Amino acid sequence: MERLTKPLSELKRLLSVYLRQEPGCHDCQLRAVCVHRPDHTGCNWSAEVDFPERTEADAIRHWRQARRVVMMVREQYNVAAGAGAGAAAPSRAAC
Repeated sequence: MERLTKPLSELKRLLSVYLRQEPGCHDCQLRAVCVHRPDHTGCNWSAEVDFPERTEADAIRHWRQARRVVMMVREQYNVAAGAGAGAAAPSRAAC
């Protein structure tokens, strides 16, 4: 399957929207998005998420759902050329 390309800012927005829509992930925060060379799946970015307002045990319970959302978006989108492969593009934290 060929991925659609999105500017980094649009990809971050999409990820945030999809995460908020996932049951149990309404307060999940996108911590960082790293742009890199395509991996074995062809995807050229990865993301880090967190549940900063929750206890560790509660965050772990919903982390799997958040991870599933990130993987779904990774299957559908790549960051558009020009974002600089290998460049870190953090939302809140460095990659």
